[in-house]
Amino acid sequence: MATQFKLIQAKCLTALLASSIFATTAAADNNDLVKGLMGAMIGAAIINEANKANAATPKKSNSKPAISSAQRQENKEIQEGLNTFGFNAGTPDGIMGKNSKLAASKFQACLDRPVTGVLDTFEKDFLAQSALKFNLNKSQSLRFVAQNKAGYCGLLQTYMGELLGTESATAEKAAPKVAVQNVQITSPNVVQQNIQNTNVVVIETSVQQNFDRLSDEILLLEKISEHISTKTNSDSHANKLKAITQRISILRTQIRKIEGTVQNKYGVPIRPTNSNLGLTSRRASQIFPRVPYFIPGTSQNGEIWIKPIITDQGSLVYEFNFTDNKAEFDQIIEKVLMNEENLSMLAESMVKINKWSDTAIEKGVRKRYSKTAACFPQSMCGQIETGNTSTEFVFVIYEDGSTSAAIKRNKGTFSSNYNLSVESGLLLSAYADFMKDLGSNEYKLGTMTNDDLDEMFAD
Repeated sequence: MATQFKLIQAKCLTALLASSIFATTAAADNNDLVKGLMGAMIGAAIINEANKANAATPKKSNSKPAISSAQRQENKEIQEGLNTFGFNAGTPDGIMGKNSKLAASKFQACLDRPVTGVLDTFEKDFLAQSALKFNLNKSQSLRFVAQNKAGYCGLLQTYMGELLGTESATAEKAAPKVAVQNVQITSPNVVQQNIQNTNVVVIETSVQQNFDRLSDEILLLEKISEHISTKTNSDSHANKLKAITQRISILRTQIRKIEGTVQNKYGVPIRPTNSNLGLTSRRASQIFPRVPYFIPGTSQNGEIWIKPIITDQGSLVYEFNFTDNKAEFDQIIEKVLMNEENLSMLAESMVKINKWSDTAIEKGVRKRYSKTAACFPQSMCGQIETGNTSTEFVFVIYEDGSTSAAIKRNKGTFSSNYNLSVESGLLLSAYADFMKDLGSNEYKLGTMTNDDLDEMFAD
């Protein structure tokens, strides 16, 4: 602003000098005209510079800050709750737009609360708990809604009456009662755990979800163990089974810790909520305890995740993903497409690397050394030049005698390494072999012709 004021002063001074020269040559009887011109010139200079200063001043942005992921998730849960009780909030996308605010207003009006279109803390928690109670006994809840003149609103008013110790004026029939023991309406993060008659004990969602995830992982590993056991016995299969057994033992230890915590806190045992594994190749890819990797020379680490997909051309391929769960945006940092042959190559390479590791440890090798167990595509392997891309499965020995497996990505003259323990490599080998067979069987069933089916059901 100081600089702008100085510029205005300079312009004014110029105007004064110009008007002074003009004034000395003007006739005395035109003195009033000269004074008027001088004032006009000075005023014009001041206005002109002020306009320039205003134009140069950056305007403040009226854009609103982006909504946080936590807030978006909370909004999504509110929208889902409103939709549960017939207040149409639209697709639960975490954005509280016009439809969502209108639905919230109707919810508030139903409960005779101040209509603002924005739920307060009590209203959010009441909505979440009501949705929980509704879903715990959904058939009876829907029957109550159908038989009550006020419908969903009558059910909500009944829930509110139970909470406050009063009766709902609109409730013609008693709503299905679900007694929740030792639970206050403080957080929507609860989930059904055990039902005995009408008593329900609820456990924090995060605890139940973690328990369910570990239970699913154990079931899947047991299926993979059975898959390996059906094949010809060999040292490689024995090593894979050992790696799986060790991982199951770790998971069971985590399960026992959760069981102990829940028993002490709630006084009831925890049970899996999943009715069955529902095992498909895609489901298996989501459940499998992903194999950890690390990038040498950095603090970065992540997990390896194999996902089967069908291409637009109708081919079965496997996405070999390197994920970084700490990434704020894109968690998949690199992706390799593999066919069944590549996946078999991976499984065999990890077994070979395990054998080499045993030899290195037995011989006491303590020298930096690496050796490629396999590489694809063969036509581009060993040719480090622009335009070529290849993937190598590598065995590594370090100076201290420790060993590891590595998956090396060569992209032109650039390469990146994802290292994993030899034991994790065996687990990955068992998983890759299992996914290959599971995905292949599903693909064959999905692409069978009517003639194929006729042959299958010939007898």
